[in-house]
This record gives sequence, C-alpha cells and structure tokens, in this order.
Amino acid sequence: MWTRSQFSTICKVDYVTNNLADCFNKWIEPHKSMNLDDLMDKLRQVLMIKWNLRRKIARKLQGLILPHIIKKMNEDSRNLELEVAECSEKIAEVTELGGSGFRFVVNLQERTCSCRKWQVSGVPCKHAISFIASLTNAPLVNYVDMYYSIEKFRAAYSQVIPAMVDKSQWPKSDHGFFMHPPLLKATAGGPKSERYKGCTEKKGNEGKHKSPICKDYGHHWHKCKKGNPEDISTLMAVR
Repeated sequence: MWTRSQFSTICKVDYVTNNLADCFNKWIEPHKSMNLDDLMDKLRQVLMIKWNLRRKIARKLQGLILPHIIKKMNEDSRNLELEVAECSEKIAEVTELGGSGFRFVVNLQERTCSCRKWQVSGVPCKHAISFIASLTNAPLVNYVDMYYSIEKFRAAYSQVIPAMVDKSQWPKSDHGFFMHPPLLKATAGGPKSERYKGCTEKKGNEGKHKSPICKDYGHHWHKCKKGNPEDISTLMAVR
C-alpha cells in the first residue's frame, strides 16, 4: 500500500506490479527473434486480433460495471472484521477489529476513504464496502468509478486496427542510400529472449537448497528453525 501513497487520484490504478509487462513479454516471446520490421507487423496483427476479440466480448456484456470488478468486491465483502460507526448517512468511522485497530473515515458522497485506496483505484476499499453494506438500498456498483464501466470498456476497443497487406506488397521507397543491417557479434549461449529483472523483483528458487523439514529454500536441514525438533532429531539419527 505504501507504494501508492503518493499516487495521483486522477488516473485510477487497481494494482501496482509488473504483470502487464511480464504478460506482454510472454505473449510476444515466440516472435522476438524476427527482424524489426517483421516484428512490428506481427505485433500489429496480434493486437488487431486481440482488439477484435475484446469488441466481441464487450457486445455480450450487460449491466453497469465490468463483471471481474463486481466479483472482486463480492470477495472483499466476505469475512470483514470491521466496526462501522455512522456519523451521518454519508460519513462513518470504520475500525478494524482483531488486528491493528486502526480507524478510517469513509465519505460516500465524496467517494473517499482515509486509507486512500478507494481514491487511487476507483473501487471501494474494504472499509467503504463495510459501510455501504450496512446501508439499505445501496448497491456496491453505484460506488465504483466509471473507469470500470462496460461503456468505457466498449469505447476503449471501439477503434479498429486496420488490416494490411504483406511486406512484399508494401510501397518501395528510395532515399538515395541503402541502410545496411548492423554487424552482430556472436555471443556464447545464443541471444537472450527474457528481460532482465529489477533488483526489487522476487527471484526464483533455482539453485537454492530445499530443507526436507520445513520445505523452504535457502538453508540446510540441520539449520532449520521452522521445523519440528522431533523431525530434526529423527533425521539426524537416520543420517
């Protein structure tokens, strides 16, 4: 949550991860070895197909808000350990029970919560959901930003990416010179197809030792601090 503390509330963001970049890189991985002009044309084609698929999906959607947002709010509304103290019909204090005990102020008229998650994401946070659920005739979908509306989803994919003929049929241009491809120096192991991960990203467990006691990585069984002492004693006796 701290990563979003200084985010602007104008652009609605429902998550802060590298998932989009990772998914896109995985999506185009089979085409990365192509020449640049062929790669750009292939990306145009796969995006054209994807946009057309999204338009077909959009035509079948009904209601006000996208289904996955409604599903997320329904999941967030379960097992809420929160206490709601109404100040008025639009304002309430929501206290977390059995945990931090922090208190947050929810304003339904301004669509704000002091945790700022509602303002940043555009989707009611658990504090707002708890307050809304305590009211009568107050559907959750009425408090979701229109950024997540079916109408906006349809508008996002309404434009058609134009179809094109293949490269052999493109117009030939003459600039008075010929640009040769760059000279490539062979490297051991072949070209890299995966991106370099940042220092803050979680690395995999490749090469790490797995403890047979706690099943965690990074330490040996005789240094395990999470396992059952009896299991460790048994393993020492066997070895």
